[in-house]
Amino acid sequence: MKKAISVGKGFGKKAFDEGIKASHVGDVVVIDPGTYVFPNGFNVGNLRLRGNGQQPGDVVINSHFSLKENGYFEVENLTIQESEHNIISNKRNGTVILNRTILDSRTEETYPALWTEGGNVTLTNSEIRQANGEGLYCLNGANILLSKSVINGVWAKDGSVVDVQTTQILRDLGGVDNSQYKGSDVYFSGPAGEDNMITLRSGSQFVVDALNFDCPQTTASLTHALLKAGSSNLSDQIRLTVSMDEQSSAEVEGAEVRLVGVSSTPTEPEPKPEKKPAPVAETQEPEEKVAEIEAEPEESALDELNAMIGLDKVKEAVTQFIRLAVFNQKRKEQGLKGVAQSYHSLYLGNPGTGKTTVARLVGKIMFEEGILPKDNYVEVSRQDLVSQNVGGTAIQTKKILEKALGGVLFIDEAYTLYQDGGSVNWGQEAVDTILKFMEDHRDDLMIIFAGYTKEMKDFMHMNPGLISRAPNIFDFQDYTGTEVVEIGMKLLDDQQFTFNRDLYATTIEDAYKMNIENSNGRWVRNFNEKLVRIVANNCIEDPDRDVTAILDSDLNEIVGGDEQEKEAKVQALLTQIDQLVGLDEVKDFVHKLVDRVAGDRKLKGALPEDQKPTYHMVFAGNPGTGKTTVARILAQLFYNLGILEKKTVMEVGRPDLVGQYIGQTEQKTANAVRDAMGGVLFVDEAYQLTASGNGSNDFGKQAVEALITQLENNRDKFIAIFAGYTDQMDEFLGANPGLRSRIPLTLNFADYTPDEIGEIVCRTLRKKWHVNESLLRHLVANKYASLPAEEKSNGRWARNFTDKLIQNDKNWLVANLETVEDVTAIPDDVVIETAR
Repeated sequence: MKKAISVGKGFGKKAFDEGIKASHVGDVVVIDPGTYVFPNGFNVGNLRLRGNGQQPGDVVINSHFSLKENGYFEVENLTIQESEHNIISNKRNGTVILNRTILDSRTEETYPALWTEGGNVTLTNSEIRQANGEGLYCLNGANILLSKSVINGVWAKDGSVVDVQTTQILRDLGGVDNSQYKGSDVYFSGPAGEDNMITLRSGSQFVVDALNFDCPQTTASLTHALLKAGSSNLSDQIRLTVSMDEQSSAEVEGAEVRLVGVSSTPTEPEPKPEKKPAPVAETQEPEEKVAEIEAEPEESALDELNAMIGLDKVKEAVTQFIRLAVFNQKRKEQGLKGVAQSYHSLYLGNPGTGKTTVARLVGKIMFEEGILPKDNYVEVSRQDLVSQNVGGTAIQTKKILEKALGGVLFIDEAYTLYQDGGSVNWGQEAVDTILKFMEDHRDDLMIIFAGYTKEMKDFMHMNPGLISRAPNIFDFQDYTGTEVVEIGMKLLDDQQFTFNRDLYATTIEDAYKMNIENSNGRWVRNFNEKLVRIVANNCIEDPDRDVTAILDSDLNEIVGGDEQEKEAKVQALLTQIDQLVGLDEVKDFVHKLVDRVAGDRKLKGALPEDQKPTYHMVFAGNPGTGKTTVARILAQLFYNLGILEKKTVMEVGRPDLVGQYIGQTEQKTANAVRDAMGGVLFVDEAYQLTASGNGSNDFGKQAVEALITQLENNRDKFIAIFAGYTDQMDEFLGANPGLRSRIPLTLNFADYTPDEIGEIVCRTLRKKWHVNESLLRHLVANKYASLPAEEKSNGRWARNFTDKLIQNDKNWLVANLETVEDVTAIPDDVVIETAR
């Protein structure tokens, strides 16, 4: 039965050489992206290889292959590299089929990448790269088909037939001893150096529909040969010179033909060994260094587990678990009673901590040690187990349990099987079915329940029978910054990137400390993917750039710039603060705060955990004094100072935090903090959460209590700004003893003076309108000074006055449009009328 054999890393996959050994006629070896090195090479009887990447370069094999007599070798979507031998040697009438494949010969000798004596070779959408000599050498009547491919030099001999269909030839092409080239479009690219681009001798022919060159001057040599093309791109700029004897014909329109006389011997010698490895009598046949498979032993699953980055406690626990299972197995083999042990386990931890990978490896270890009868791994989630039909869940769950029997069943996010609320808990039916099956199959099935630590503990308490049946609990700790750096570097190394390792380490560690996802390995994988997208974009913009190099500028770009760029942005933001009207106390506070943050950063890592700085603050002041504007600037400052991961401001009020029934407030508050995480949470009119007039049953206090927990636990993940009137905000801080200690900073926003209000109006109009600013500033200041205290709403009054002035001007324009020269100029009369 034909089957696919998976090669790569992970449970159920084989090493490259192991996959080849396991392959039978009709099987296909499917290879995951990566580089596979086997310098001893392989003797091939019947083998099909397929790369499992997006493009041929994703899977690279450093090795060489020799076909046995009448062998068959098919390759698709991968690259084979070699530096000492022929990449493919087909000397016994075998068949080679290459589709979307790159043969990359890097040998300093002239061993062709593909050598074929007789047999059949087909290349489709493929490429042969050759450092020296010809990339394809065929003799002894070989049959070759080249379709939509690129070949770095080709030489045919001994009656070989080469069918060329829409293919590009780099360097040169040769045919001797009655060989034949035929086909449709052939493209010759680049000069052949001192040699002719086309060399035909001894009854050989080259007959195609269309012949194309990209070099201004190309030469061909014919000795008792035929060169014929139905059409060509020859012109005054593209020329072909054909040197031939009288027994030859050149039928290419536009070609310059030179008759060089009759000769019984070729005017050019056969390729020499140091240039082309032709196996003629007077030259030494190139060495074909092919050995039988001598692959290194495959790494055991236990070694692979121990090689994983971090997870020290998990590795220790898994080792003890496996040793007990092996010990138990040995006792049974000696006829002794086994020590009671359940294989069922709980894997607790945040996303990206390796739970799935470890589960696969543990299952494989159990199989390798003979503890479990099958190398069988089944991964499911709630949707695979639960049916919406009455009685369907038990049937569906049992089918999956039976499918996993003998191996491992991994239930991801198992806590979702228990869902609070609702009249019918379909997940509980799945749990009950699993618990019964677990008890009946303690020795031939391992069930692993995995998920977040808190949710899984709640799930365990809701199902008391689970704890006794799955006593093995493995806690997967979050990766440290150093471990995340190591993971990230390995991922980039596997993709064959070069980069500044010190800068990458610093960048990753700083970004990881601020990240809000708690997704560990997934986080660094996503970080690398964003980084590679930046590299790809920059490489497209600069075609000459090395596609394997990650530059320092790429790393700086992903985090918003290097230190100098961020410092420049900080200074620009401080200038923006300084240019605000009024707010002298605010400006002084912000400058001192930036200096404090700079000092805190210098002490980074030196202070104990409980001494980390807290930047939660109160903005106290009347409406319209610029609190929201300053909050947005502060968010950008904290981002560029490396305190926040994002420069966003999430604005909320009492309705966004307080619910209408028990439990809703905590959820709404948690959602607001979640959405603000990484940036600034701006709570406007925060005093309303604790106002005494809200009644005894008000849920505002629950919102405050929920916020206090977040302010403490995530003080380095976000910054909360509580805004409101000065007196009321003081009462707000006194409403709960935990608030003042967790919100250490208070910034007072003074009311604007009449002159400052006048300046605000002038600056607003200045962007689009022309006005007598001296008059306007004077009238606005007088108008604002004469207002009663309750109407002085600071910037809001200035905005309303500006809107009124613009509307009055539009009304004036409608009445006087025919006499107006500049519609953006506001007349003094309109200003005076508006200020009355």
